[in-house]
Formats: sequence, structure tokens, C-alpha cells
Amino acid sequence: MPEARLKTGSGTPDLESIYGPGGAIASRMEGYEFRPQQPEMAGAVLDAFNSRQHLVVEAGTGVGKSFAYLIPAVHIALSTGQVVVISTNTIGLQEQIAGKDVPFVKSIWPEEFQATLVKGRSNYVCLRRLERAWNRHRELFETTEEQKDLGRLFRWASKTRDGSRADLDRRPYPRLWEKVCADRDTCLGRKCPLFDRCFFQNARAMMNSSQLIIVNHHLYFSDFILRLRGHAILPEHDCVVFDEAHNIEAVAGKHLGIEVSNFGVRHYLDGLFRPEKERGLLAELDEPRACGQVERCRQSAEEFFGDVDRWLKEGESDTRRVGRREQFPGELKDELAALASELSDVRSRAREQEDELEITAMISRGREMLESLESFLELGMPDSVYWVERSGRGGERMALRACAVSVAGELGTNLFGRIGSAVLTSATLTTAGTFSYFRERVGLGVCQELLLGSPFDFQRQVTLYIARGMPDPNDRDDYRDKVIEKVKHYLEMSRGRAFVLFTSYRLMKEVANALTPLLERRGITVFRQGEGMAPGRLLEEFRKDVDSVLFGTDTFWAGVDVQGEALTNVIITRLPFSVPDHPVTEARMEALRAAGRDAFLEYSVPEAIIKLRQGFGRLIRTREDHGMVVILDSRILRRSYGQQFLASLPGCEIVVE
Repeated sequence: MPEARLKTGSGTPDLESIYGPGGAIASRMEGYEFRPQQPEMAGAVLDAFNSRQHLVVEAGTGVGKSFAYLIPAVHIALSTGQVVVISTNTIGLQEQIAGKDVPFVKSIWPEEFQATLVKGRSNYVCLRRLERAWNRHRELFETTEEQKDLGRLFRWASKTRDGSRADLDRRPYPRLWEKVCADRDTCLGRKCPLFDRCFFQNARAMMNSSQLIIVNHHLYFSDFILRLRGHAILPEHDCVVFDEAHNIEAVAGKHLGIEVSNFGVRHYLDGLFRPEKERGLLAELDEPRACGQVERCRQSAEEFFGDVDRWLKEGESDTRRVGRREQFPGELKDELAALASELSDVRSRAREQEDELEITAMISRGREMLESLESFLELGMPDSVYWVERSGRGGERMALRACAVSVAGELGTNLFGRIGSAVLTSATLTTAGTFSYFRERVGLGVCQELLLGSPFDFQRQVTLYIARGMPDPNDRDDYRDKVIEKVKHYLEMSRGRAFVLFTSYRLMKEVANALTPLLERRGITVFRQGEGMAPGRLLEEFRKDVDSVLFGTDTFWAGVDVQGEALTNVIITRLPFSVPDHPVTEARMEALRAAGRDAFLEYSVPEAIIKLRQGFGRLIRTREDHGMVVILDSRILRRSYGQQFLASLPGCEIVVE
């Protein structure tokens, strides 16, 4: 590569030669536009890595955050020999970085470096388990659809180079994939006869030889939990970048919590034995006594979750907080323990190593489930909130959940206190111009801060409409009727081409049902979340059909990128406050009140501001985009906290109607 294309004088990248109007990026990227915020962010990231400090950066849409941290990450990895981890929340961004941004950086960098997209073990097919499943498919799988799917998997495995589920044209049946994916408890390591062909082992070898590792937050915090127990997935590293960092509190909280559901228990037991057609691991091994224990567990599970269901109905809600020990008596815990003992006996009688490994994996899963159940029933996690939750279209899924009231202490000590330099970035981390809320929630102590605006001209590109005379959202019927009227009005203004974002699935359904016939008569296609089409496919169809509208909830508030004429209107039906009586929100607000603080202003308002900014950010993705954002919640005008919401949005023309 010619020296003129990239200058790294004195071992430090010359940012002007990289990001400047005549720099290395501009010379390779068609249509490149210089954005001064990008080299400013890159310089701050580079300083944080060099000085072993933490850095929090808010960089508005269009800054080009990934290039702003990738260049410093590559430099620090090559100059010091240490590994740098890049962690994102969404698969889309993870794949963009690995498949597009990193190859571009390689094309302008004067030295070779290796970057690897790392996935969890269960994302890879295990060739040895696949062969076993193929040889015993009649005993393991009861439907012809599953057996046909297995045949497709078998043919794919002989051709794929990646070996991960993402390389499949269609997702396999979950029960099938569970029988053939790479699993810690069934792995033979170097003793496996197929070790040299193992997709997971090859991916791990690539990871261990890489300077840059790209993961998602779920994998990173799985590794975090394992490190607390003396194990690890990822190699040792002293520098990490968290992109989409506004999500890490939620992801960390989930990994630091527990969950036991009726679906999870049923799925586990079905994998051992399904009596209807006598399929499953224990039927295959001809272990009638153990099959009997599975059925005793199944009966106990039905009784246990029946008790849970009746208790939940007493609260007249789909969620209810648990506040005392042994809320749900029953035999499930004892029966699961007896099953673990029975499976140990089955393992001792196994005639083949493959069978022994499969039984070991099921014992491990069962014990994890039992430990979670015991912890829930005994309220065994300190400083945590416990609750029961019903979900699914018919409310058929019942889950026992628990999570820490705050993850700040754990992350502050065992993540930010351990790692040399962490860079946390997103387009939405501040509330009213300060990082204090975000930093407190994730336990980020002493650090550098950088607040960068967007290069987009929001004053020219966006008009913000606020409906003044809306009923209070708590007046449900009046509010719903007015939302229907206003959504119709604003969709007519933009001729569709809109997201309509809700905080309530019920309200979304009511508004969509009311407006769909009218919109379709006017040639506007209606897409609605939860109507059978996966969110990714829904978004793809919305992009294709310019004259369309998408009604959505949480999934479409963040991490969604639609450019151009397909999206010129984002309607936000309500300020996105969390449900105040949800057990997690309730517990966190209680903790603040106990400390003598204003829980609403210090927790509810900042949390809602960040989510509102995410929703607002769906509209403008390029310098050519234009359109309107509509807020159908006049509390933003009437309540004192409304000014905090408005002050947190980009400066643009505001029309109050």
C-alpha cells in the first residue's frame, strides 16, 4: 500500500490521513462525506486505549461510529499485541462490522491483521452428533417434517464452510437443532475423530489467532458470568468496545438473573421421552424406569404451573411480584432431583460413549433447571426482584423470573474494575445533555466523556409535530379513540411511508384493526408486528413497498435502519415510560425511594427519554432523508418533565397542533 494512503508516523495513526477529505477512507469509499465528529471520536478512543481509561461516547446518527473505533482498535491490537473485543447488541450490526467494515479497514491498513466474528458454541453443528442423529432418526424424531429437515441438515453439513446456523437457508426445528448442535457436555475435544473437521473448533482456533474479536452483548455477558465461575469463552483481553451500549444494563441483568418456564421444562422432558409416539433419548436407550420418572416430572410440572397460574390470576395481571418464600408448594423440585439421580444410573449403564455423552448433557441441563427453580423458590439471590410472568398469544407460557435490582455493583467491580479500557458508545446515552443516568445504571465510575452531535441537518430534514389536545393515556378508551383519529390524519399527510410505534401491543392491535380497511382502500399496505411474519422479513417487505405503514412495538423502536422514501413519517403514540407496576421497574424505583431519591425523575424519566430518542432516530439515516416525527402524547407539553424530553431531541422545526 502506498505510504501516501495511510500515515502512521511515530507509531500513532495520523487521523487526518485516514478520515480527512483526501484521506485513505475517502480514496476508497465512493460518495464519502467528511464528518468532523468521526476523527474527534477516533482520537478520544485512541487516547482511552493508550491511557487505559474508560470512555463513554454519544455519537449522533451519521457520525460513522464503527470506523471511529475500528481504526484505533486495530492500531492498539497491532502495536501492543493484545486482543480487542467489539461487542454489539444486534446481529445486524455485528454482521455489518465483520462483513463490510472490517474488510474495508483491511483494504486501507498497511499491516495484515485478523478479525473474527465469534458466535456461541450452540450456533454450530456438531458433525459427530449429526451423524448419530442421522443413524437413529427413527427413534429420536417423531414427525416426517423433522426427519426431512434432518436430511437437509445432513446434505448442508457436507457443503457448508461456516457450519453455523446462520449459513442455513431456513432455520431448522428447535428440537432437531438441539440434538445436533455443538454442546459443551458432549464435546470430546481433541479426542473426537472429527476434530480436524469441527466447525466450532476451527472457529475457536481462528478466534485465538485474531487481534480483533467481534461478538454480541449476549455472548460477551455469557463470558462475563463464566469468568465469575473461573471459566471463559473469549480469550483474555484488556480493551473492549460496547456499541449500542444503551442495551448493556438489560442484557447484563438477564444473564445475572434466572428463568424457569413451563415451556422450558416441557421441552427438556420431551427431549428425554415423549409418550405419545415413544420417542426421545430414553426411549431410544430402552430405559422404561427412567421414562416413568420423566412422566412423574411431567405430572408434577403441570400441577406446579397450574398453581402458579391460579396465583397469578389472583393478581388480575400478566405479571405479579413474588415476595415470600415457598410461594408455590409442589413436588416438581423433588421429582427433578429424582430424575437427575435416575439419569445418572442410566449413564452408568450406557453401552456406547456417544450415549454416555448425550445423557451427561441432559443431566447438566436438568441440574441447571433445578438449581434455578430452587433459587427462585427460596429467593436465593440477594438484592434481586422475583416475579411470575405470563406471555404468548393465549397466555400459555408461564415463567418464573428473577434479576438483580441493580447491575451497577457487579459490573463496576467485575467488569469495569477488571478491564483496562472500555469504550461505550451509542447514539442515545445522554438525557438532557448528561451521561449521569447511564453511568450510574451500569456502574461506570471514573471515565472520560464525549458528546458528539449528528452531522445531519435536522432543522432542514425533520419537522416534529406534537398533538396538543390528547387525552391522558391513562384514560384508555378516550385516548385510544383519539390516537386512531390522529394516526389516520398523519398517515394521510405522508401517504403512508410510516412507522407507528406503540408501547402497548393491545393498543397497537386496536388502532391497526380500526385503520387497516381504510388504509388498504387508499392503496396503503399495512404491516403489523406479531401477525405471523418475523420482524426481519416484515422490515424487508416494508422497505420494498414504498406506500406502506408498519405498526410495531419494542422491536421497531431501536436498531432498525430504513433509508429513503420508504420511511418519511415516524408516529410515536405515547411517551415510552415503563409500566410502573412491572416488578423490575417497581423494585428499582423502591430502591431509589429508600435512598431518599425521586424515583420518577431519576429513573422513569431518563429511561423514557433514551427510548424516545431511539424512536425518533428511526427517521433520518442519511443526509438525503427527510420527513416528520409525530408525538401523540401532550404530556410532553403539559408536564414539567416534558421539557427534558424536548431538550434531549435534536433541534428541528416544531409544530404544535
